[in-house]
Amino acid sequence: MSEKSLVITSELEKNPSVEELFNQLLALEPKPISNFVPTNAVEQKELFLSGQIHNPDHVYGKLDAIDFEGNREKIRAIGDQIIAHPDVSEKYAEAYAQFVQNYENKTTFMELAHAYKHAGDADKEAIKAEYMQKNIELFGEPDEATFRSLLGEKLAAIKDKELSEENAVIRDELFSLIDADNFEKIERFRPSDETVEWTHTVVESLFGTLLERVPNQEIFNDQDIKAVFEEILIVDFGEVLRDEENGITEGWKVIVDNAQKINIKVAEKTIVIPIGRELELEEMKDRVVHEIGIHYLRSVMGEQTDLLPFKLGLSDYLDTEEGFGSVVEQARIGEYHEAGIDHYITAGLSHFEGKDFREIYEIKWRLDLLSDNEGGPKIKSLTKSQDASYINTMRFFRGTDELPWFKDISYYNGSAEVWKHLESIKGDDLEFMLMLLGKGNAANPAHRRIMLETATV
Repeated sequence: MSEKSLVITSELEKNPSVEELFNQLLALEPKPISNFVPTNAVEQKELFLSGQIHNPDHVYGKLDAIDFEGNREKIRAIGDQIIAHPDVSEKYAEAYAQFVQNYENKTTFMELAHAYKHAGDADKEAIKAEYMQKNIELFGEPDEATFRSLLGEKLAAIKDKELSEENAVIRDELFSLIDADNFEKIERFRPSDETVEWTHTVVESLFGTLLERVPNQEIFNDQDIKAVFEEILIVDFGEVLRDEENGITEGWKVIVDNAQKINIKVAEKTIVIPIGRELELEEMKDRVVHEIGIHYLRSVMGEQTDLLPFKLGLSDYLDTEEGFGSVVEQARIGEYHEAGIDHYITAGLSHFEGKDFREIYEIKWRLDLLSDNEGGPKIKSLTKSQDASYINTMRFFRGTDELPWFKDISYYNGSAEVWKHLESIKGDDLEFMLMLLGKGNAANPAHRRIMLETATV
């Protein structure tokens, strides 16, 4: 190598590009979803459902291996370099600063969950207060009036339902677990029929070709789901799927792996399908418009701009990210409904009623069974309701098994916010397309300004 080449190489090492620094930052991405997966989930579920334990006691081994303080120091140091970098426009400095702060906060959130799980009784209250503060700061807080209205509506419907003798006993058990007099309906937002119809038309136009890739079959197993997603990525988006074994180290890939739900790891450009997951036809179509049409597409669109965080998410984008996914599911069939109600009720039962894992599970499976069941006893429905309610309750308490995690109220809050925004722009297709331009919230004035100012690279 020539002397001149050595000098250039040395300068590049001393002066990394913004993209190189940002990639270093991404390597430190805090991942609560991945790290809150327990290693003894099957065993604890069996013990819980058989009544041998009151609440599960999970082992979160991945958290034990994290150097939280070391990661925070690295995040801050890289963040300082990015913000001070001469290639970072002043108009984007705040967006980068908020992105870095979000990484710090999520790292601290995981650290607090880990600390609480391993703390003695004398220390738990202080850690809980810090955890809840960070939880609300990052993921929001349920609204009590909304919670009581949503649950009150379900309870009122169950109270007047004609039931078999066996299910009437289950109803009596439910009302002994929760005081129905504390819950009453309030008027809640709903979009106009015109807005729903317009959104349905836009979603059909944008995602109709993607949906044509879904075969007309009753059930899709994990490999079927993977095949559909891969075909869409290759045919409709021109992706050359990443295949490290064959030397293809760039691009996206779809894997079947140990996970609680279908999810997209944007920083890793990976779509994860849980082992053993099965979807019915309509569920499969929902996943196409939600996972590919929103989570994947908004990342790809954001990656094509000159603001690197746009492919991963601006600060406070999460609610509308999940909300937008729920909205396009509804728009696909042209029917509005409130999304994430069950998650919101779970959050309220914990936050406002002080219920623990077992108490919430016992309420939720009865609520689920009686909300769906029209007649006599159905043992299969009972088993299904209990299994689903355990999974949903576990999802809410994962990380500590005792403290709520408010991430999933984003389905309700985000859906409502997106529908309100759509109501304000109905008929404006260009405004709708702006919502797809990266992972941000077009209803947020700061995000909207950034969306309008970004340039395509």
